[in-house]
Amino acid sequence: MEQRKSISLIWILVKYMILCILAAGAAFLGFWAGMSLLLGSGALYAANAGERMAQEAAARMEQEGITKELVPDLCGYVIWEKGSLVDSDLNGKALRAAGNYRENGKNAAGRFHISVKNGEKEAVLQYTFHMQLADPAWRKRIPGFEGLYMTFWGAFFIGSLVLLTFHYVKVIKARLRVLQEAAVNLARGELERPLGNPGIREYNEVMRAMEQLQAALRQSLQEQWKMEHSRIAQTSALIHDLKTPLTVIDGNTQLLAETELTEEQREYVDAVLKNTAAAGEYLERLKKIARSPAEGAARKTAMSGEHVQAELLRETEELCRVYGLTVKGDKTELPELEAVWQDIKRAVLNIVRNAAEHTPRGGQIYLQFIWTAPWLEILVTDEGPGFTQKALRHGLEPMYTEAESRPQNGHMGIGLAFAQETARLHGGSVRLSNTEEGHGRVSLCIRSE
Repeated sequence: MEQRKSISLIWILVKYMILCILAAGAAFLGFWAGMSLLLGSGALYAANAGERMAQEAAARMEQEGITKELVPDLCGYVIWEKGSLVDSDLNGKALRAAGNYRENGKNAAGRFHISVKNGEKEAVLQYTFHMQLADPAWRKRIPGFEGLYMTFWGAFFIGSLVLLTFHYVKVIKARLRVLQEAAVNLARGELERPLGNPGIREYNEVMRAMEQLQAALRQSLQEQWKMEHSRIAQTSALIHDLKTPLTVIDGNTQLLAETELTEEQREYVDAVLKNTAAAGEYLERLKKIARSPAEGAARKTAMSGEHVQAELLRETEELCRVYGLTVKGDKTELPELEAVWQDIKRAVLNIVRNAAEHTPRGGQIYLQFIWTAPWLEILVTDEGPGFTQKALRHGLEPMYTEAESRPQNGHMGIGLAFAQETARLHGGSVRLSNTEEGHGRVSLCIRSE
């Protein structure tokens, strides 16, 4: 693409100012040229023509006598004889102004006078300082020619400014459009597309900064892509490693189930088979979610709030019994809720398992349900030592398994990360915190219409 020649924004503004000055000069020259042409051709009287004609007429009246035939075209008149008004072509304010001048010699605003006496007659000639057309017929058609003439050239000047302004606004907007398109491309994630050249040096500097941002975003996305693939590979490898011992446990438990067992032993074996089957299904789902959250998403189903709470409490009690813990449930009145309950149950049990692993034997796990339509919050509180500051910041990250997350050993990364992903797919989130007593607390919040 051809590079647009760059100019300075200051130079554009200077050109605009110069053209505005030239427009003012053109209007001024046109005004005076037109006026000079009209005055030179005799088509227009000068502004002082009325005064000059009044002075000449007054001189003649003093010599020849006062008659209306001697009154010039540009003057009005009032004639008195023996103190009585006998003739006038004025009326209204103009007549009163002439009368006042006869009595006190003062001119009215915009009206000027000359008085003349000859014998028993007296006259006052009235005139104004305005340019007027010489032709009486045209003067009647256009009585305010001077104002109209000035308005024309004023409109010419203002129109020139408007056209110049529109032109330069269009120029600047066209250059700005390149920046706008670049910003839109960045917002859309089109990081390989050239951003263009606005053609104004100051705008080019902004564009260079946007290009640096584009390069940084591209590099960041590439690194994120590499990290994501690395995470998927690690998760897939871990799932593969877990499947082997899980298969061994399941196979041996099935063999054990075929032997003669006591009722209590049969109950334990059934529990192992049930949980190994659930764990295998969970690993398959986790593998799909690792590849693509959308691929691992199941269809939402509706379930009564009472059944949801009862099922989660039952599963929690069954899990905590293995750790020698008791469960205290705080149920609430819930409506029928819609969610992927299989994933919600696994997420809650992952949180409960993490809590149980860090609670001393003989302790208690608290399971609380809070409904604030359309949000369902499930709180799991343990009696363990609580989360460290580092765990509060990174505990929900996949594969986070540092020993310092809690003073005891245990899996923390996969279970809580799965819970976070499940909550996100339901429009919610998972939050880690500590109680005032220093115990761990995990909140799973989901949106259910």
